[in-house]
Amino acid sequence: MARYRVGIDIGGTFTDLCVLDDQGGEVFNSKVLSTPADLAQGVMNALDEFFGDGRLPEDVAFLFHATTIATNALLERKGAKTWLLITEGFTGVYETPELGETRSAIADYLSYPKPPMLVRQRETIQIPERIDFRGNVLRLLDEAEARRRLARLKDSGVESVAVCLLFSFMNPAHERRLREWVAEIVPEAQVYLSCETLPQIREYPRLTTTVVNAYVAPVVNRYIHRLEAALKSRRIIKPLYIMQSNGGSLTGAALRDIPVRMIESGPAAGVLGAAYIGRLTDQLKVISFDMGGTTAKTGIVEDGEPRVVPRFQAGEWLISTPSLDLVEIGAGGGSIAWIDKGGLLKVGPQSSGADPGPACYPDGGALPTVTDADVMLGWLNPEFFVGGKFHLDAAAAARAISTHIAEPLKLSAIEAANGIIKIVSSNMVEALRLVTVSRGEDPRDYVLVAFGGAGPVHAALLAQELKIPRVLVPASPGVHSAIGLLVSDLKRDYVQTHFASLEEVEVGEIERRFQSMEAVAQHEFESQGIPSERIVHERAIDLRYSIQKYELAVPVERGALAPDAKIAWRKAFDATHEKHFGSRAEDQKVEVVNYRLTTKVLVPKPAVTEVELGSANSDGAIKARRKAYFDGWRDTPIYDRAGLVPGNRLRGPAIIEQMDSTTVVHPGQEAAVDRFGNILIEIHVSPGDG
Repeated sequence: MARYRVGIDIGGTFTDLCVLDDQGGEVFNSKVLSTPADLAQGVMNALDEFFGDGRLPEDVAFLFHATTIATNALLERKGAKTWLLITEGFTGVYETPELGETRSAIADYLSYPKPPMLVRQRETIQIPERIDFRGNVLRLLDEAEARRRLARLKDSGVESVAVCLLFSFMNPAHERRLREWVAEIVPEAQVYLSCETLPQIREYPRLTTTVVNAYVAPVVNRYIHRLEAALKSRRIIKPLYIMQSNGGSLTGAALRDIPVRMIESGPAAGVLGAAYIGRLTDQLKVISFDMGGTTAKTGIVEDGEPRVVPRFQAGEWLISTPSLDLVEIGAGGGSIAWIDKGGLLKVGPQSSGADPGPACYPDGGALPTVTDADVMLGWLNPEFFVGGKFHLDAAAAARAISTHIAEPLKLSAIEAANGIIKIVSSNMVEALRLVTVSRGEDPRDYVLVAFGGAGPVHAALLAQELKIPRVLVPASPGVHSAIGLLVSDLKRDYVQTHFASLEEVEVGEIERRFQSMEAVAQHEFESQGIPSERIVHERAIDLRYSIQKYELAVPVERGALAPDAKIAWRKAFDATHEKHFGSRAEDQKVEVVNYRLTTKVLVPKPAVTEVELGSANSDGAIKARRKAYFDGWRDTPIYDRAGLVPGNRLRGPAIIEQMDSTTVVHPGQEAAVDRFGNILIEIHVSPGDG
């Protein structure tokens, strides 16, 4: 009988594994080095650590996976050779995004830094056709001329073709016809249509999302094919579910046509895990903080649920698919410290990654990193990194920091290491502000859930800076994103644009449109062998005032819609608008823009053991003492986390070590173990600071 739930998260440095035995309740966690040359091999290495000794691959019930493969292909510009088909006369749309569509947009178009082009002008083909905003054909698709122009694709080496015609979301006939012709001319190329990738209004977001989708798809599909073949060779035959940016999982087969939805795969899993722990511990306002080897990611949870946004930035590219609200920066354990031309100390965004890794790693690089600084400060134990799997070279860390930072800046090595930590902390504090203060939220109202291999090392320092009163470190922080996969549901978002005045549109028409979308979703999930009774649909409509350009989503109840339902939607929209923008315009007409459907399959959540609180005395868990630097050397007790039990309390300075991470408690802070085995660090903020 299938019994194992498996979550695997690939990071820039480590691949994390969490396996839950549904029958025995046993949890197995492991970390192995990621394998950048072949990421699937890292997955296999992690699985090999678990299976054997009577554990059979055939007993896998669920296999959930988070991967950076799509993100890396985009950010490192290592995607497929892609061509673009666009309506004749509109090739400039891709090069001239609207101001305000990207986070770096400014008021002057002449100096505005445009996003890099994934498809060059000479690889763009103009198609003689035109459809209007109602879906009417203004100019028939000229087959003879289109075929003549498409002949340029032959012998071009094209791997992927993005098709984005004007208003194809209202009438997809021309895009679908082009797919047939491209398949005849270059059958080896994959074709991605905007009417399927993002069937909604706004030319530039639809175009750039479709191009990114086409650019990363061949890379992602090759990876999924290799991984599924490798899993099958290990006798794991259950479907592979992959985390999406929206916090839900889909099968690899379902994501082959829409891999753009995997861009924030790994970070989304971590936020889900933070939300789950928050609900478990009655903490409904949570900031998730995930610091790994390459990046730091932060997200926000309100009322126990992660915040979802309709579009997000991936590097310089706008992606208009739903995503958990995340901020990601190049600040991880492997982030490289360097000195700029002005003689200022910088940290990141470049990273040593898994290969060669920080200077202190076996066969590590020559440049100093955050991990090297952590070792020098005594925060990390060179003999107990990843539970002793890897031995760190403290002397190599000191040499790298001395040579590249301390000597050029005329500092001592320990001053340079401390400076590296202060600089990277400043970078991460800014990311935390972006996801809270810039969203109108006060970080003092939240608990910071810290995870990732390096998150618990640095979280208490960041909380002190932002006046966040509590830090929660999960029981297995280093593999927390893998655990987040195990509490995810299956989920897919659907959208369809159809303009109408809210006053004039009939409730029956709205119901028919939602029913049509639900029928498509129902078929897709049932074709995966999922019973119809487990499939749940959630509806929403995007509304805007007639004088506006952008819209807000309003939930729509399922079932027979009452004739006066539109009155309730209008009131909900006015209230939502006031909450977001501080005003409402009740004298303005409201328009319906998009119909949205989120379809879920709720996966049973793993049971969590709750333990009665015991003694506050934690001295029995002390395994050693060593000097650690907290703006001065302090004699610091080192705790074995496995020896800490619910109810234990300890005062900082203290360092808590476990296989997958290290938690640092600073002087003046207090920590306690809660009934679920989490560590809660109290950050004492003076009244004058609040």
